[in-house]
Amino acid sequence: MKYFEMDNKDKILFAEYNGVMLPKSYSNEHKAYFSVRNSILMTDFSHYGMVKISGGDAWRLLNYLISADISSIRDEQLLYTLLLDKEGKIMSDAYVLCDNEHYFLISEWMNSELLCQHVQKVFDEEEQSENYQIDTITPLSSNWRMICLEGPYAWEVLSEIFGMDIIGLPFHEFMYVNEDVIVMRVGKHGEYCYHIMGEEGKLIQLWQNLSALAEKYDLEIGGIDDLKNIRLENPCWEPQVINPFSRCPIELQMQWAISYDKDEFIGLEAIKQRSENGVTQKIVGARIINVHEDPHISEGDEVYYKNEKIGVVIQAGYSFILNNYVGRILLKREFAYVDIDDYKIKTANGDINFITTSIPFVNNLSLIINPTENSYLEREYINN
Repeated sequence: MKYFEMDNKDKILFAEYNGVMLPKSYSNEHKAYFSVRNSILMTDFSHYGMVKISGGDAWRLLNYLISADISSIRDEQLLYTLLLDKEGKIMSDAYVLCDNEHYFLISEWMNSELLCQHVQKVFDEEEQSENYQIDTITPLSSNWRMICLEGPYAWEVLSEIFGMDIIGLPFHEFMYVNEDVIVMRVGKHGEYCYHIMGEEGKLIQLWQNLSALAEKYDLEIGGIDDLKNIRLENPCWEPQVINPFSRCPIELQMQWAISYDKDEFIGLEAIKQRSENGVTQKIVGARIINVHEDPHISEGDEVYYKNEKIGVVIQAGYSFILNNYVGRILLKREFAYVDIDDYKIKTANGDINFITTSIPFVNNLSLIINPTENSYLEREYINN
């Protein structure tokens, strides 16, 4: 996006995501965090890869590519899924949008060209035997962008721009609000969340229109890394965090994104075999106890039960809303249960006590907000 109207542009930190330079952070972490939890955060998500696949057998090709069952959605619906390799390990997560005679495949972790190359490679390998009827596999042009609005009142600010229809948009459905501008209701972090994708010029205008409502709704503009704390509390697939430890959906408790009863998809046999044999480790949450300052827990710190090493720390950090340090740990399967407080994390500064918990760690405000009854403009109290 072109940030020509942003105040204090010289203070914005930029970084590269999927080959796209985007704001890393606009404001302090605390301010961005509570905007997601209590009002609205707007972020440029133009690092998402977007590919359009059309043709009579587009659904067949995609159904072979993804772990979920594409037959479960119809026009104007979408689904969350995984892209697996032949060993049944996660390459990326993705969304698939069903749009009449074609589909969109969207991924946060692969740019449009790389995502398109992956689809094309599978098509080329399978086309002779399967005889797929595919018209186009096309990366959306370089001037397509994406905006994310996330927070318990994201629906309300969008209703001022697009009208009341946006309030009735169900989870995992999408709608056209303009030619080549799509609003989809998604959400990996438990809040009301909308991704808007379209041609850059139209999204620049939308960005400006939403920015004009910022003061009215306490809307904050954030960078990609401003979501770091949110993703600690409501974890999603993050390759830079997870990949060093595991890419197995079962170990990561993501088997809900797999349709085992499909006839075929990439990685099916491997993941079925792993499911039948059982895995040796699983991920669980950890809430640090009896600690009143930063415990300096590092990725890879070992977890022990008595004198036995039973796992490692994947990620740890501070939860603003819980006022506590939390983390994710990968434990041997026989130890991977919740509400256990007999384990210890061995850090460079000594042993740390914790209790195992389920994930996610927080109950989001969005779970109790009803667009037909609540309004940010009429709220009585917001805890921040």
